[in-house]
Amino acid sequence: MRAAVIVLVAGALLGGCGQEREDGVGKTGDFSCAALLVYDGHRYTAHGELRRDPATTGRVGSGVAPGCDDGGGATRDRRVEVAELADLPKDRAVLVEGELYVRADQPFPEAARAWFVAPRCGTSREFELRGDWLSVQGPNRPRFDGDLRPPYRLGVHVTDGPDEYVGATIQIRATETTHPVLGPKDVKTSLWKGGGVIAQVRCEAGHFIASSLTSKGG
Repeated sequence: MRAAVIVLVAGALLGGCGQEREDGVGKTGDFSCAALLVYDGHRYTAHGELRRDPATTGRVGSGVAPGCDDGGGATRDRRVEVAELADLPKDRAVLVEGELYVRADQPFPEAARAWFVAPRCGTSREFELRGDWLSVQGPNRPRFDGDLRPPYRLGVHVTDGPDEYVGATIQIRATETTHPVLGPKDVKTSLWKGGGVIAQVRCEAGHFIASSLTSKGG
């Protein structure tokens, strides 16, 4: 299960510990300590937030994420599991902890670009999605810890539903007509604890619009 990334409403933090990454394809995050990997004698850099899960071969290796000092104290090197991708050789790119790492001395692989584009909603009927709840954003300024009122958008990594959406990270929109809708209790019992959501969804202009939303604890 993917961990909750951050919760943002009106630019203020409801829960989390830093700015949400706004990475484009082939760009690394804007952090003092870049996400680096040393594997098989080469250096790799992380490239943004994936929107689709790439296929892997099941073969794994071991690499090192170098420690650094971003002003808050130096961190130590740590061992990480390196997964081999099915569509790219490991001397070009690998998958580590859900992120794509590309060899630093190689150009960004064109085959990987599709993994950074979320699918559009295109199903003609209403359907159910289940997934890991990663984030929430909305225009309302929070009145208290965990405050959540529609309209808002949920970041969800889909684990069950129509095949074309499973393995993708999408935005599900809650509106004033969504019922039931998620609230502060769901933020505290599900999002903050690595839980999930169940959504009845319909498609409107390529967007995922929730008819109902319920949460499940982590």
